[in-house]
Amino acid sequence: MRAMLCLISEQHVPNLLAVHELRSDLLVLLETEGMRNRNAANNFLKALAIGGLDYLTRNEIVPLDDGDSIEETKKALERVHSMHRDAEWIVNITGGTKPMSIGAYEFFKQKKNAKIIYISASDQSKALDFSGGEDVPLRYRISVGEFLAGYGFDLGYPNKVRENEERGERLLDLAAGIAANSHNGALLGFLAHLSKISNERRGRDKGLEISESDGLLLKDAHLREMLASSFELKCDGGYLTGALDKYAVRFLTGGWLEVFTWGLLRGLDSVWDVHLGLQIVRKGERLQNDLDVAFMTDQSLRIVECKSGSQEHDKEGSDTLYKIEAIRKQLGALRVRSYLVTTSDNVTDPNTGKIKEHLANRSNLYQCTIVKPDDVRCLARMYLAGDEGLRRGVAKVFGIGKAV
Repeated sequence: MRAMLCLISEQHVPNLLAVHELRSDLLVLLETEGMRNRNAANNFLKALAIGGLDYLTRNEIVPLDDGDSIEETKKALERVHSMHRDAEWIVNITGGTKPMSIGAYEFFKQKKNAKIIYISASDQSKALDFSGGEDVPLRYRISVGEFLAGYGFDLGYPNKVRENEERGERLLDLAAGIAANSHNGALLGFLAHLSKISNERRGRDKGLEISESDGLLLKDAHLREMLASSFELKCDGGYLTGALDKYAVRFLTGGWLEVFTWGLLRGLDSVWDVHLGLQIVRKGERLQNDLDVAFMTDQSLRIVECKSGSQEHDKEGSDTLYKIEAIRKQLGALRVRSYLVTTSDNVTDPNTGKIKEHLANRSNLYQCTIVKPDDVRCLARMYLAGDEGLRRGVAKVFGIGKAV
């Protein structure tokens, strides 16, 4: 039998990677009272189950009264080891407190049937073998659901998310067309007029019936044809009429930027499990805000907030950054970074075209990358032109790994 020891802590990813790669028969989870109060071991087991590994009946949770004591750690391990002396042990000393790691290392270093591994935070592609063997490659890619489950969260309404992404797939070209023309005065006027009508009639909740009297004029013929085709609208003299369901209204009143961003990020080899409009729940309660776009890279969660239009209510751009940071903190997770993708010129200095200094400083503090309006339009034009450099451009703008 193979048994794996995991030291439970706030950071569950190294343990998750090791279990997926080495697939022991039994999991032994050493857990302090503080971690037990956070339900950390059970959250870890749930994350494994989401990834297809069921250890619910193949685990032993070992309580540890003092996580700052090397000796107490060794005593707890002696008790569990005595029940499985013939087992082949894999000991992951990455998690827990430093005394727990030292205690586990000292206890198992003389055991002939023990393999001691450690996963560096700077390189989670391999586990170092402190027993003298070769490094263990860690090839598993953790999903958004597994990552969040380790912190006690669930992904809510998966069917709605799936339907949202299916709609996004159909509307991606239109989203790119709008993004490429997001400074086009005719388009801006059209979208602003539509937003006004939507606010008056609660279009985002009920949908809209657009008549000739609404005067919904779009002079750009190409965009007008794309809109009419996408939503089965009629066009007469540049005016659009017909029925828009609530999803179409949401798309045209800002959702297009979320769809476009989602579509861009799916093209990177170093990015996976990209989702559109995720809703996060814990103990039956939704977070205050949904996630416009969420994805995984480098075994870490990334969250994206998308803001289209002029954002006149936030002239300095600070309010949005505060909101994004609040969401990130609400998750309470380590190794989470955020992005603000915007078409508002509020974030840039009109003289230099660069991010305003106070926003650049704030975004660095919050570990939030701001994607400027010029970058959004440039990437959209590359997308529409089928530019082979698109993926490299996306990787550069978002500061993500290596693009294929």
